Amino acid sequence: MTKSQRILNIVLLPALIVVAVFIVKAMVAGKPERVIKKPKQAIPAVRYIPSEPATIRPSITTYGNVSSYYEAQLSAQVRGEIQQIAPNFNSGQNVAKGELLLQIDPADYLTAIAQQEANLATAEQAYSQEATRAELAEQDWLESGHALEDASPLTLRKPQLASAQAAVASAQANLEKARLDLSRTKIRAPFDAIVQNRSASPGNVVSIGAILGTLIAKERAEVRLPLTPQQVTRLELPMNGANPNLQARLTTPTQPDAEWLATISRTEPGVNRQNQVIYVVGEIEAPFENPQAFLPIGAFVDATIPARPIENAHRIPSTALVEDAYTWLIDADNTLRKVSVSRLIAEGDNLIVRFEPAINSETLKVATRPLASFRAGQSVKPSAPSE
Repeated sequence: MTKSQRILNIVLLPALIVVAVFIVKAMVAGKPERVIKKPKQAIPAVRYIPSEPATIRPSITTYGNVSSYYEAQLSAQVRGEIQQIAPNFNSGQNVAKGELLLQIDPADYLTAIAQQEANLATAEQAYSQEATRAELAEQDWLESGHALEDASPLTLRKPQLASAQAAVASAQANLEKARLDLSRTKIRAPFDAIVQNRSASPGNVVSIGAILGTLIAKERAEVRLPLTPQQVTRLELPMNGANPNLQARLTTPTQPDAEWLATISRTEPGVNRQNQVIYVVGEIEAPFENPQAFLPIGAFVDATIPARPIENAHRIPSTALVEDAYTWLIDADNTLRKVSVSRLIAEGDNLIVRFEPAINSETLKVATRPLASFRAGQSVKPSAPSE
């Protein structure tokens, strides 16, 4: 490199740097100033349900098993061979009161009746003869010139007459017993019933007390329902008879589309020592009448019983209650208001509550799913449940 070139580099390089700096400053100065925009305030959408103070009658839920109102275990009262069984005397069949179910061989009992009739005739004949003798003895005594009061009972044959009369009464009783035994060879239904089971067959020789089958009453059934002490305080339970206004609505998982009503008829006086529950008994009228809603004995049922009404109460979703103490309301200007509530009863996914203090004169918008960021006076966008 020549001397002139070195001088030129020394002079031009600083000049170029200065020119570049001025160009950069000019470009920066000419750039338009950036406008900073303030963010818009976000207004959350809040779902709500309308609620008005009302008299609410909540329900109590419990459960139980259906049992028969009457259940008769038929047994033989006489000995003998089973001759005949009625077609209806089979499990699941309906039988009417007085209907013949089973016939035991009556031959021995017909013989016994004939024998007892003969014994009665003999006793009556003996009594008639003794009565004649007693009458003659009385006449003989009077004809001898004596007064009747002076005669001994034996002279007037009074003991003999009494013995003959007792023999007649005994023979009559034996005849009635023989006739009763004959009637017991025919087993009849004691009430309108459904046959639960039959354990007898034609040709069986049965003894007294042998089990022949079981009948259950079809006019009604009953269900025994446990109640906790808290549930008892919410009901008007019958203590001395049925309460026709207190009914339990029954459903069973095996027939989800059917339901039955049970009138609460009585309250058991004792308390279960293990769990301290009290049992009430409900009566179900004609549980087998509808073939499309047949309620079998032993079926498990869920029961719903209406409790005492609660005045000036609100039913809200359980999700609306915050910390079990308050809820958020949306006011007319679409701002939030925090209101204390008193929780009364849980009812499935809902709660029955009262506002503290009571708010009785307006329809309230209750926020169903309040956020942790809610604050009093905050603006919100109400969203109705149907939206």
